[in-house]
Amino acid sequence: MALDQSNQQLPRILCLHGGGTSALIFKIQTRRLQWALRTHFRFVFVDAPFESGAGPGVLPVFADCGPYYRWMIKDSPTMERDQQRVRAVLRKAIAEDAGTGEWVGVLGFSQGGMMTAGLLADQEEGEETGLPEWQFGVLLCASYPPLSLSRARGYTAPKEMVDEHGEVREPEEKEIIRIPSVHVRGKLDPHFEKGRRLAKFFDQDTSFHLEFVMGHNLPGAAGDTTSSKGDTDRIRDAVLSVYEGDMKRTVSKYGSVYGNGVGLAMTT
Repeated sequence: MALDQSNQQLPRILCLHGGGTSALIFKIQTRRLQWALRTHFRFVFVDAPFESGAGPGVLPVFADCGPYYRWMIKDSPTMERDQQRVRAVLRKAIAEDAGTGEWVGVLGFSQGGMMTAGLLADQEEGEETGLPEWQFGVLLCASYPPLSLSRARGYTAPKEMVDEHGEVREPEEKEIIRIPSVHVRGKLDPHFEKGRRLAKFFDQDTSFHLEFVMGHNLPGAAGDTTSSKGDTDRIRDAVLSVYEGDMKRTVSKYGSVYGNGVGLAMTT
């Protein structure tokens, strides 16, 4: 599968890898999705600023692909400075990319998906980050909470966002993210419920929620024996739907159950 990203005029998507991986690994992990969208977008991958150990599922497949990186450091005493470093890394990658197409989307996996949610939340709230204005986001196996680059938000939900049972409460109207988005979750992912909590903060009229029989990975990843052959195509169609503003077309194509036999949730 030879990918050709030489068309520099294609609209661009910024791609954020998971914690304990790298831009190189994420580029390999998303080859199927890149191929499916190769004539529509240019994919730009960037390494996070903080070195770390290998993340879950990285070894032994990517044992020779270090160093590994993460976007945020849990319970960091220098959160604001860390956020500044992340902003600088993203701005540099955006400024140095050879493409000329418009920046249209941000796509992230796992911790990169939390970063994606944070970037969309910052934009929704009018925060100034010096980054493009995203038209849509794609969150792959992401979980709550979003990782903001403007506020000192850590890895746990703020107290005012947790109910008496320790669960994330229903968001208020002002907290809803209305930027179009695609959410992909694995039914076998140990972070599955946290992914559903995150989805509460996205407008259900402008988001697709795809649940596949898989773990904390993308369809067709190394070792994946549960996802279905057409799952990547379904993600492709959902991404194109939010980008082109024609979500009803994809609903019409797949019907109300959108996935591989798990009663996949889908909003229109």
